[in-house]
Amino acid sequence: MEDLAPHCELGDFAEYAALRRELSQLEADQSRQRSAARRAEALRSLEQLRRGDIIRVPSGRRAGVALVLDHGMTAGDLPLPLVLTADQHVKRLSVNDFPVPVTPIDRIRVPSWFSVRSAKHRRDLAATMRNKLADRDLGKPARAGQGAADDDSDIARLRRRLRQHPCHGCPDREQHARQAEKQVRLEREAEALERRVAGRSHVIARTFDRVCALLEQLGYLHGDTVTAEGRRLAGLYTELDLLTAESLRRGLWDELAPAELAASVSALTFESRKPDEGAPARLPPGRSREVIAAMVRVWAELDAAEKEHQLSFLREPDLGFAWAAHAWARGQQLEKLLSPDLTPGDFVRAIKQLIDLLDQIAAAAGSAPVARTARTAINALRRGVVAYSSVG
Repeated sequence: MEDLAPHCELGDFAEYAALRRELSQLEADQSRQRSAARRAEALRSLEQLRRGDIIRVPSGRRAGVALVLDHGMTAGDLPLPLVLTADQHVKRLSVNDFPVPVTPIDRIRVPSWFSVRSAKHRRDLAATMRNKLADRDLGKPARAGQGAADDDSDIARLRRRLRQHPCHGCPDREQHARQAEKQVRLEREAEALERRVAGRSHVIARTFDRVCALLEQLGYLHGDTVTAEGRRLAGLYTELDLLTAESLRRGLWDELAPAELAASVSALTFESRKPDEGAPARLPPGRSREVIAAMVRVWAELDAAEKEHQLSFLREPDLGFAWAAHAWARGQQLEKLLSPDLTPGDFVRAIKQLIDLLDQIAAAAGSAPVARTARTAINALRRGVVAYSSVG
């Protein structure tokens, strides 16, 4: 920053600007407190008014002397006095007409037969009020804030510090103070961004540590070394990759036929758009029923292990496509597999996702029999509209 006052640098002006902000805040707080105190005092004074009191309305369109006809108090409401003004008008006052408390100037008796609708009654009573005050020097009404205490010690102290500050005598102090405030604001924003980034980095680091602990518990890691099972897991790219790797490791799919394997693996790739609430999924016949049930139990074990490590990545397997995948792999016609919840586009997309995971399983299984079963299932699935869409 250029052209600073002698002996004043950016930090000095930042300090000066901070003092000004503190002073402004204290003055605003004091102003609100005084305003609230005046309002409370004015309310109390209005509540004490009685019929026949002569008062002076300090401000507003109704300013001047007035005679209280009714104090206007009802249970739980604000006082709204009904008054007769010196010019014979009957008005209902409000709290806003009294920025300062009101004190009766004098009193006169208001006859019981007085009617606000009678012009003669109003004229006579207004004349009585003027005669009562004829020899009075009412002076000027008190203004809001009159009689308020001097600055409190904190405000006085801050004002002295500002006047004594080296930057106070700078002819361009306003411009320099604004520049300093802008720089301080930018520094605070940068610090806030750094804290947010650091917080996110810490979350990512903690999550990574938890994942590593889980994988080490399951035998996919050994310290900083990836095991053979871990390398096989790394080759699987699916939302339920851990369940896929565990199903392979436990040999759940070893004895399945190609169509049964397709039905079982579909639970790992398919996700219903509108899952039926409480309705059991239609499952194919044969050993795939038992294998799917075993996969669900393995998922429950993995889900519990994740929760122990404060993780939640694995969704529950979806059995909603198992029957259709089994039937298609066995040569069933497409028309017999579709439903209002399963359009041709949904069916083709689900089969393609299933083929992709079966291909990964075949690669991960290596020379195990399930690899050949997976390739056979892929050939059975890639037919008709699925094969045509793959070519297109």
